[in-house]
Amino acid sequence: MRVLLIHNDYQQLGGETLAFEAEASLLQRAGHEVIFYRRTNEELRRAAPLKKLALGLSAVHAPRAVREVRRLIRNTRPEVAHVHNVFPLISPAVYRVLAEEGVPVVQTLHNVRFLCPNGLFYTRGAICERCKWGNTLHAVRWRCYRNSVTASALYALSIGVHRRRGTFAGITRAIALTPFTAQKMVESRLFRADQLDVLGNFIPDPLPEARPAPPVHGYVAFLGRLSEEKGAHLLIEAARRLPDVPFRLAGDGPQREALERMARGLPNVELTGKISPDRRWEFLCGAALVVIPSTVYEPFSLAALEAMVCGVPVIAARLGGLPYLVQDGVQGHLFTPGSAAELAERIRDVLGDPAGAHHMGQAGRRLVEERFTASHHLEGLMQIYGKAMTEEVRR
Repeated sequence: MRVLLIHNDYQQLGGETLAFEAEASLLQRAGHEVIFYRRTNEELRRAAPLKKLALGLSAVHAPRAVREVRRLIRNTRPEVAHVHNVFPLISPAVYRVLAEEGVPVVQTLHNVRFLCPNGLFYTRGAICERCKWGNTLHAVRWRCYRNSVTASALYALSIGVHRRRGTFAGITRAIALTPFTAQKMVESRLFRADQLDVLGNFIPDPLPEARPAPPVHGYVAFLGRLSEEKGAHLLIEAARRLPDVPFRLAGDGPQREALERMARGLPNVELTGKISPDRRWEFLCGAALVVIPSTVYEPFSLAALEAMVCGVPVIAARLGGLPYLVQDGVQGHLFTPGSAAELAERIRDVLGDPAGAHHMGQAGRRLVEERFTASHHLEGLMQIYGKAMTEEVRR
């Protein structure tokens, strides 16, 4: 099968790009011909001021991307296009090009960007769904994208205009990572329920070895971006309540300095900074448990998946897509979002029952082996591509 993969990379490496690259590699190893159209936000960073403005306007309509994608389609004749991210340099205008050229389109919904200019349903430290129904001007008032009126207006204009023009109707099928995102898309009336498939991310082959037993001196681990919505500050608040329990927070981001100030005087808290990919599994396997304390809707959590494949129990906020990955009392525990006190209690529960924690870790490993392997993902992807191609013929 000839598959056109389309993706706009962010300046910082994140989960979307990792998922995109893993999926591309999976398709290539399975013998499919993969054609790439890829742009990067590094173009924005390197551009001169006037060029940067022009590139920013690409979020609404990107003439260069439209020309290049059309040329690529006519030269390669893909059987299906799989789009991951079009913002800001590719723009939703690409969906019209694909539809005009008769290419069925599969869109992975890594976030809720089609409904919310910052893609998070989160602003000013709280969950927000004001723009879900199509009036994206709320984002300008609240400066939802990077606290900038200009940037918020660009994304609000792009999403609002293309929703009103019906541009997203060029998408044949959409992939939600969990039923939670699918539900939000249906609520917004952007997609019908029968257009949506649920297929989560996966752990590439070979799966790392599951640890034989929990470490004797394990720590409470966090692995992710240090930003407000990821909730790392809740671990430090929990650490104050658990002075005899070691906490290790791995990652970097805009909240790092604030977290370091919070952690002063707490000898049981260590902020390790970024860890290299070759140390990722070592870091996870050395943990007694991993915490996903997000205060924002998480469509999916690769960090939770990586912990479970190592056999590590997970404590996650009862929010967004997380309860679809972590079943309370099975692979770990859930806690009320934002509650450091309840988080500390759940940590005590896991650490106070080593045998139960081991069983939770084993349950997490089984879940990954049953639902989130490369072979399972490829099978699901082929079914979705097949449905998209059949539906395009019927249009």
